[in-house]
Parts: sequence; structure tokens; C-alpha cells
Amino acid sequence: MNIAIAAAHAMEFSTFRRYMGRVRKLPLESWQHYIWENGNNQVILLETGIGPETARGAITALLKTYQIDCIINFGSAGMIDAKLSVGDVYLADEVVSVQNDRLLQTNIQMTEAINAFLTEQEMTFCRGRLLTSPDPVVKKSQRMRLAKQFQVGAVDMETYALAEIANHKRIPFTALKMISDRATAMSRLEFWKNLPHVNRSLGKLMYGFLEFLKAA
Repeated sequence: MNIAIAAAHAMEFSTFRRYMGRVRKLPLESWQHYIWENGNNQVILLETGIGPETARGAITALLKTYQIDCIINFGSAGMIDAKLSVGDVYLADEVVSVQNDRLLQTNIQMTEAINAFLTEQEMTFCRGRLLTSPDPVVKKSQRMRLAKQFQVGAVDMETYALAEIANHKRIPFTALKMISDRATAMSRLEFWKNLPHVNRSLGKLMYGFLEFLKAA
């Protein structure tokens, strides 16, 4: 099985990349990707770049080159729901965009598989709707408006674009995020401060999930 793991930036996946061990790093048009043989699975780690348009271009290029069986997006997200905290793990059931009213469901089987893995690890996590915005959310008033308008828990800048392409191609897709900031005026500072923790924690979880799949 060919499993695509998509993350926006190398600083979000460097820990996961180290867990992968010996890999092949290859160019893909304007993007970079890594290939790793993990048991009977071939794992392709794709660096999408930041924002929906570059993410859409990256996943389109990948799907032109490889036959992909499923896609997992992981990385950081900003807090929208005030009940969440920085460092919380967030598993997306649904994805919506500020640019598109169409709600997309993540793949039930994949999402439940990650749910089962996190539960086995006794990991505290949240499930809910994830919003994608082309711009960072940096105001409390904006965060409150988005929470009311879209009923979402967290926001990122790439997931909807990836989910939309996957849905169109009928490729199972899900997303696993970690809250890196509180989507306020201090978001950028919080993001960079907390990114190393997101990188370490999510990298370990993603590697663990692939081992969980391999053993299943």
C-alpha cells in the first residue's frame, strides 16, 4: 500500500523524518518528497508548503506521479474552540474552508484507525471539525466569528485543499493536528515557540501509527 503523509513545512516533520531512517529524498516539480519502505507499505512524505494553493499544487503533482492508496495530513493548527489548549491533539472528522461552504468528511475507517491507536496509547485527544483559511487567524474577534460561523475547533492553512483533491480522486483522507497557538495577535510568536514540541510529539505519533498499521 502507498501511504502519503502530507505536512506543510520541514520544521513540522523533521522528527518523523528521523524516525523514518534511511529514505530517498526526491524532487517533485516545485516540491520535495521522501520515500520510505515500511514493511509492506511504501510511505511517501510530502512537504506541501504553506497555504491552500501550494498544498493543492503539491498533492496534484504527487498524484500524477504515484498511485496513492490513502493520504494523512499532519501538522500544527490554531485553536478556535476556547475549550482547547496549546498542545492538544486534534483528530479531524470534518473539514471546511472559509473559501468554500462545502463540508468534507474525513475517511471513517482511517479516522477510526487513528482513534484506536491514540486510545491504545492512552493519549488524550479531541475530535471535531477543522477549518482551513488562506490567511493566519490572528485576532480574537476573528476567532470568535469563525467559531460561530463554522462550528469548528481548530484552523490550519492546507487541509481543505488536500481533502478536496483526495475526495475528487476518491482517495481515503484524514488529518491529525496539534494545537500550536491560540489564534490571537500573539499567534506567530506562539507558533514558533511551540513548533518544536509539535514536531517532536506529532512525529512520534505518526511513526507510532504507521507501526500500529504494520502490526494490524
